[in-house]
Amino acid sequence: MTTEFTVEPAVLQGISALTEGREYAVLEISAPFKRAATFRVEFTEAGLRQSALFDSQAFTVTSHTLPPNWKYFQFESGSFSLCPESWNTPGFWEAYYDGDPRAIAVYEEERAAILLHS
Repeated sequence: MTTEFTVEPAVLQGISALTEGREYAVLEISAPFKRAATFRVEFTEAGLRQSALFDSQAFTVTSHTLPPNWKYFQFESGSFSLCPESWNTPGFWEAYYDGDPRAIAVYEEERAAILLHS
């Protein structure tokens, strides 16, 4: 079945990095205050595995189970996220994207736990 609908341009931001029709494991859910929730998923770009947050409206959820290593984090802004506790540590994502070996090892460990239960 095909359903036609109009999507806000913001929903499609960065989506060209993903493959339509492919199933992606959600590694994190982030819900910014008064904005659409986002899903962290992995994709391959220039032969490298990457992860980023994409608008959840661009996906169809096929499983409703949550990984056991996710925790709920509420922020003063009213935003919240569901992710491994170590990923919520201040500076974690900066260290990860800067190539810090410890941050990469933490990411890989938590990623493996998520994928094991997806």
